[in-house]
Amino acid sequence: KFDIIKSNADESSVDNSLSPEVYVQHLSMLKACDVAKSIKSEKLVIGADTVVEYNGKFLGKPSSHEDAYKMLSLLSGNRHCVYTGICVMNSKTAEMTSTYERTEVIFRKIEHNEIMNYIKTKEPFDKAGAYAIQGLAGVFIKGIVGDYNNVVGLPVYKLAKVLKEDFGYDVLN
Repeated sequence: KFDIIKSNADESSVDNSLSPEVYVQHLSMLKACDVAKSIKSEKLVIGADTVVEYNGKFLGKPSSHEDAYKMLSLLSGNRHCVYTGICVMNSKTAEMTSTYERTEVIFRKIEHNEIMNYIKTKEPFDKAGAYAIQGLAGVFIKGIVGDYNNVVGLPVYKLAKVLKEDFGYDVLN
C-alpha cells in the first residue's frame, strides 16, 4: 500500500549547472525530505525526478507549443540521455539512500508534420523532453540503451534494489 503525496519543494533551488547525475539526485532528495517532514509515523518516502539531457542542456516540460516543437526537433534523429534520481528515506530516522539511473534514447528522424500532429495530442506538455515513450511518441524511438522504465519516469529495478538492500523491504513479499 502506498500514498502519493505531492512535494511542495522549490525545485528552482537546485543548481541546474550540476552534472545530470547529481542534479536529479538533489531534486529527488529535496522532494523526499519535503514530504518526509510532513509524515508523523515511520514510513518509507520515495522521491524521484527525471530529466532529459541533450548536448549538455536539460530539457524540462515544454511551456508552449513552440517550446515542444523546439525540443522534439532537437531530439529528432539524435541520441539523448534520460536521468532519474531516486531518494528513499525513512521518515522517522532520516536514513536515506540516493541514486540515479541513466538511459540512452535514440530518436529516428521526425518529419515536421509528425511533430505538429504529436503536439496536437497534448501528450508532450507534462513530460520532460516533450515526449512520452510509453505513449504515442513510441513511434519516434529507434532504440534505447538501458532501462525502459527509467525513460517512463521511475526505474523500477533500481528502486526495488534500494528498497531490498538498504531498507530490508522486498516488493514481492
